[in-house]
Amino acid sequence: MKRDEVLDALRVGEFDGISHSYEPYSGYGKNSHHLEVSVSGGSIEVTKVTTGKFFDGKENERFEDRNAEVLSDFEAVEFIESHPYYFSQRRPDLF
Repeated sequence: MKRDEVLDALRVGEFDGISHSYEPYSGYGKNSHHLEVSVSGGSIEVTKVTTGKFFDGKENERFEDRNAEVLSDFEAVEFIESHPYYFSQRRPDLF
Protein backbone atom coordinates (compact mmCIF):
# COMPACT_ATOMS: atom_id res chain seq x y z
CA MET A 1 0.00 0.00 0.00
CA LYS A 2 1.27 3.46 -0.89
CA ARG A 3 0.81 5.14 2.51
CA ASP A 4 1.73 8.71 1.52
CA GLU A 5 -0.49 8.63 -1.55
CA VAL A 6 -3.38 7.16 0.48
CA LEU A 7 -2.96 10.00 3.00
CA ASP A 8 -3.02 12.57 0.17
CA ALA A 9 -6.16 10.97 -1.31
CA LEU A 10 -7.83 11.02 2.12
CA ARG A 11 -6.95 14.69 2.66
CA VAL A 12 -8.41 15.80 -0.70
CA GLY A 13 -11.63 13.86 -0.08
CA GLU A 14 -11.28 11.02 -2.57
CA PHE A 15 -12.58 8.56 0.02
CA ASP A 16 -15.48 10.75 1.17
CA GLY A 17 -18.81 9.00 1.27
CA ILE A 18 -17.46 5.58 2.15
CA SER A 19 -19.49 4.10 4.95
CA HIS A 20 -20.04 0.57 6.06
CA SER A 21 -20.95 -1.49 9.06
CA TYR A 22 -19.63 -4.91 9.92
CA GLU A 23 -19.38 -7.34 12.78
CA PRO A 24 -15.70 -8.04 13.44
CA TYR A 25 -16.37 -10.41 16.31
CA SER A 26 -19.09 -11.66 18.61
CA GLY A 27 -18.44 -11.96 22.28
CA TYR A 28 -19.36 -14.97 24.28
CA GLY A 29 -22.81 -14.84 25.78
CA LYS A 30 -25.45 -12.36 24.81
CA ASN A 31 -23.39 -9.38 23.58
CA SER A 32 -22.55 -8.54 19.98
CA HIS A 33 -20.01 -6.06 18.71
CA HIS A 34 -20.11 -4.03 15.47
CA LEU A 35 -18.01 -1.37 13.82
CA GLU A 36 -19.59 1.44 11.84
CA VAL A 37 -17.25 3.41 9.61
CA SER A 38 -17.93 6.73 7.91
CA VAL A 39 -15.46 8.82 5.89
CA SER A 40 -15.89 12.55 5.29
CA GLY A 41 -13.74 15.63 5.16
CA GLY A 42 -10.43 13.76 5.26
CA SER A 43 -11.18 11.92 8.50
CA ILE A 44 -12.61 8.55 9.39
CA GLU A 45 -15.20 8.18 12.14
CA VAL A 46 -15.16 4.71 13.66
CA THR A 47 -18.02 3.88 16.01
CA LYS A 48 -17.80 0.73 18.09
CA VAL A 49 -21.28 -0.50 18.97
CA THR A 50 -21.93 -3.13 21.64
CA THR A 51 -25.46 -4.44 22.04
CA GLY A 52 -26.75 -7.05 24.39
CA LYS A 53 -28.94 -7.75 27.34
CA PHE A 54 -28.63 -8.33 31.04
CA PHE A 55 -30.95 -9.61 33.73
CA ASP A 56 -32.01 -6.90 36.18
CA GLY A 57 -33.63 -9.25 38.70
CA LYS A 58 -37.07 -9.26 37.06
CA GLU A 59 -36.54 -9.41 33.32
CA ASN A 60 -33.93 -9.08 30.58
CA GLU A 61 -33.00 -5.50 29.76
CA ARG A 62 -31.44 -4.59 26.41
CA PHE A 63 -28.61 -2.08 26.12
CA GLU A 64 -26.52 -0.41 23.42
CA ASP A 65 -23.17 1.29 24.00
CA ARG A 66 -21.63 3.49 21.29
CA ASN A 67 -18.05 4.72 21.39
CA ALA A 68 -17.04 7.01 18.53
CA GLU A 69 -13.48 7.82 17.58
CA VAL A 70 -12.34 10.18 14.83
CA LEU A 71 -9.15 9.18 13.03
CA SER A 72 -7.10 11.53 10.88
CA ASP A 73 -3.70 11.59 9.22
CA PHE A 74 -1.57 8.51 9.90
CA GLU A 75 -4.08 7.00 12.37
CA ALA A 76 -6.57 6.98 9.50
CA VAL A 77 -4.00 5.49 7.13
CA GLU A 78 -3.31 2.68 9.64
CA PHE A 79 -7.04 2.00 9.82
CA ILE A 80 -7.27 1.92 6.01
CA GLU A 81 -4.29 -0.45 5.93
CA SER A 82 -6.02 -2.86 8.30
CA HIS A 83 -9.42 -2.55 6.51
CA PRO A 84 -8.52 -1.97 2.85
CA TYR A 85 -11.51 -3.55 1.11
CA TYR A 86 -13.87 -0.57 0.70
CA PHE A 87 -11.04 1.88 0.16
CA SER A 88 -9.32 -0.19 -2.53
CA GLN A 89 -12.57 -0.28 -4.49
CA ARG A 90 -12.48 3.52 -4.71
CA ARG A 91 -8.76 3.83 -5.56
CA PRO A 92 -7.32 0.41 -6.56
CA ASP A 93 -4.13 2.02 -7.90
CA LEU A 94 -3.02 2.81 -4.32
CA PHE A 95 -3.23 -0.73 -2.98
